[in-house]
Amino acid sequence: MSVRVATVLSARDWEPGLVSYARETAELRIVLRAFQPHEIEEHAEDIDVVVAGGEVSWVTPVQIAAWQRAGLGVLGIHPQEDGPAAMMLSTAGVDELLPDTADVRTIVTAIRFISPSSVSMDRSGTGSVISVIGSRGAPGTTEIAVALAWESGGRSSTLLVDLDMTAPSIAIRLGLPPRPDITDAADHVRMAGAIADQALHRVGPISVITGSHRIGEAPLRPAMIDDVIDAAVVAFDRVIVDLGTAEADDQVLKRSDVAVLVVDASAVGVVRAAQLVAAWSGPPPTVVLNRVAPHDQGNVVSAAREWTGIEPSAVIQDRAAVRAASLAAKRPDGRLRRSLATLEPLS
Repeated sequence: MSVRVATVLSARDWEPGLVSYARETAELRIVLRAFQPHEIEEHAEDIDVVVAGGEVSWVTPVQIAAWQRAGLGVLGIHPQEDGPAAMMLSTAGVDELLPDTADVRTIVTAIRFISPSSVSMDRSGTGSVISVIGSRGAPGTTEIAVALAWESGGRSSTLLVDLDMTAPSIAIRLGLPPRPDITDAADHVRMAGAIADQALHRVGPISVITGSHRIGEAPLRPAMIDDVIDAAVVAFDRVIVDLGTAEADDQVLKRSDVAVLVVDASAVGVVRAAQLVAAWSGPPPTVVLNRVAPHDQGNVVSAAREWTGIEPSAVIQDRAAVRAASLAAKRPDGRLRRSLATLEPLS
């Protein structure tokens, strides 16, 4: 049976040359010429070997590791004169490495030599991603994300990531310095394929990647954020992400195993949450009703159920102790953590 090959589109001669050879000889079958990384992931079941050039910006150690975890063999090809690209591919652990001056027969021999079955398909070490999101109006996503992470950290290795691009506040909430931040973490991942310890803060039972407060700098590109999340789920059992008031089509939200929607317990908060749910795609979120006045709990729960169409999974009462802990850079209030402990993401 012909080896099924996906190539990463490249302007270098090796890629069109390999495609032409495959068409003429049928020694191997080109099933995909990928322009974006998600194309390979979507067709992984139809691919045996990925052939990728080190000059392509999104061919990174994290991306290569993701292909290998999916059971794909990887042949890396680097420009003859590009030492850093060769080093990156070698460090990433590609199954075979060639310069782009290699003739097509050498490339085909390398492809046939790679055994996809030698790459482990065991995903048992891959952690889950839990995204915390809210509608506009500051419903309290950061405090809920911190409390969820804190509760999870007592049971399994947990990373809290601040991806609120509008108002990152986990550093302030936990009294952490502004650096290292998400940009530092992304740089480490791009260089080494993993999140370095020096890119993390350690607080209580959890590790933390804070948001970026670098005034004047452009936000991280989506591909770099994807790389950080890919590296995080390899290193941690749970990755809890504070998305703040992101949109329902946010890329991290779409790839999450669980989405927690924080709803402010006010008329405006419930209506805004209902608008967000109306734009939702995929499995419904887990709803947390936040800052509920004890005397009005029944009415607010009924309103949230009616307007969002989702039964709240947790009700957080508006208590002075919860607010005090959030303002004093302390660990989340114990009653808040206990209210979240039974949620499906942590059970």
